[in-house]
Amino acid sequence: MTFNELGLPSALLRAVEGLGFDEPMPIQAEAIPALLPENPPDCVALAATGTGKTCAYGLPLLAHTQAEAAQVQSLILAPTRELCLQIGEELARFAKHLPEIKVVACYGGAPIGQQILKLQRGAQVVVATPGRLCDLIRREAISLESVKICVLDEADEMLNLGFRDELTFILDATPEAAAMWLFSATMPPEVEKIAQTYISDPLEITVGTRNEAQANIVHHAYAVAEHNRYNALRRVIDFVPEMYGLVFCRTRVDTQKLSESLMHDGVYAEALHGDLSQAQRDAVMRKFREKAVRILVATDVAARGLDVDDITHVIHYHLPDEPAVYTHRSGRTARAGKSGVSITLVTQREKSRLRLIERICGMRFEQRSIPTADEVRQKHVFWLAEQVHQVTEINPAIQELLPAVAPMINGLTPEDLLARVLQLRLSGLMEAYEDAGDINPAMSLSREERDAAFGERQRIMIRVGRLDRLKEGAVVRLACERAGIKATDIGAIDIKREFAFFDVRAEYGRRVLSALTGAEFDGRPLEPKLVDPSEDLHAKKGGKKGGKRFGGAKKPFVTKRRNGKPPRKGGASTGRGKREAK
Repeated sequence: MTFNELGLPSALLRAVEGLGFDEPMPIQAEAIPALLPENPPDCVALAATGTGKTCAYGLPLLAHTQAEAAQVQSLILAPTRELCLQIGEELARFAKHLPEIKVVACYGGAPIGQQILKLQRGAQVVVATPGRLCDLIRREAISLESVKICVLDEADEMLNLGFRDELTFILDATPEAAAMWLFSATMPPEVEKIAQTYISDPLEITVGTRNEAQANIVHHAYAVAEHNRYNALRRVIDFVPEMYGLVFCRTRVDTQKLSESLMHDGVYAEALHGDLSQAQRDAVMRKFREKAVRILVATDVAARGLDVDDITHVIHYHLPDEPAVYTHRSGRTARAGKSGVSITLVTQREKSRLRLIERICGMRFEQRSIPTADEVRQKHVFWLAEQVHQVTEINPAIQELLPAVAPMINGLTPEDLLARVLQLRLSGLMEAYEDAGDINPAMSLSREERDAAFGERQRIMIRVGRLDRLKEGAVVRLACERAGIKATDIGAIDIKREFAFFDVRAEYGRRVLSALTGAEFDGRPLEPKLVDPSEDLHAKKGGKKGGKRFGGAKKPFVTKRRNGKPPRKGGASTGRGKREAK
């Protein structure tokens, strides 16, 4: 199928051809013909980020716009100023051969007076962020009475940013007869409520599965230790010399610190976050689009609407709180039908969240090892050699200087010359990785393998256990804080009903025993003693017959109160009642 078969007016077809579009993407092929009829239907369209949704609603919207009428006929709501600007620029390109149609973008962070002036001169299409549009309505600088089409672009993010009241205010001010088009990559429950309230009997278009990740993105997961998260990021970036990527952080502070650390280590990086002024944001985006910056470090909110076609990698420095956000993030690569890579750095604690993302987004992570220092160095040497080999044309100015320069390298073999070029270009990288070790976290070992690797040990028994709510972490904390040893000096721990065993390295056995003598846990003496380490720790049964503790009378089984309150029954509870049926 081609754009010629979609029924678009000739002026729009000329603009599309001029932009180099050949075949419509799936969401465009389905949405454009369905939204072109004289009385367009309400519509809810779901498709992954980067699949051409702006074109899918933008072309039909312009086809319905009457150039001779100067009133606002179409309204597009977007969550961020970046997306707002981007949509406005794209619609202006589509309307290249419709000079009478004016598109105005209204967003916060820019002088409102200039935007009011543009509206007074006449605009048929307005693209706006909810907050700025509410200001314009209250100032009576814009009227929505003539709006025939209202588009909600990325409604889920508008709600995430706290624009629920603004959306309600705007939609209530929009004529009931206006067609409502909702385009999004995800459809959380909050957006469904908006749709049920303001959209009636909509045409539903879904490309792929809800919240599903794009098929042309591969997903890699790197296991990292928390203290090595930054070093792992550096390795991943350095291992791909041609990377042109986007790194997501959780907070503005993390974003700024990370970009500064990367710059300090020789990686051209900039930060994009909400504390930047519009001028600063524009400057950062200009450098990134011109590839003067190789890595853009951003928060989720700041990156919304970021549309750069050539991004090769998206890196999740921190996992998002919601699985659907992972889909939005990853969709910043593999745009316009290209392929891309989404990389996640994940600690042992976060692996359950990784499984949740896999289940909800319908994809699988490929587990990868963090590149070693040798692998990074080797990759750069081969990459630079390949870059040299691919040079086919020499600048004439360089050709003219060759006779004067040739005597300076006379006597060098081709191998010597190449080695010196590589040394000049890669000396910093080679030095940075000279003493770098393997930072992959230790593999999970079986109990037998851990026991064998631990070496000689001594076993200590203490007279507290599960009845006292003793946990393994408490055992480690008690031993380390009192005896001044490390957690790695403690081996297997086995907590029974009324007592517990744990192993320590043989050289620290007496020190730990002495340190714990006289110590208490929750008011109960530990009474530590050494036991035979040859005995099978995990086969040992708990307590004497009849439930008596060592050296004491039988303790009645009474569940302890916590903070003076009885324990909760039936598992965890939020204390909230059931929601009323609506």
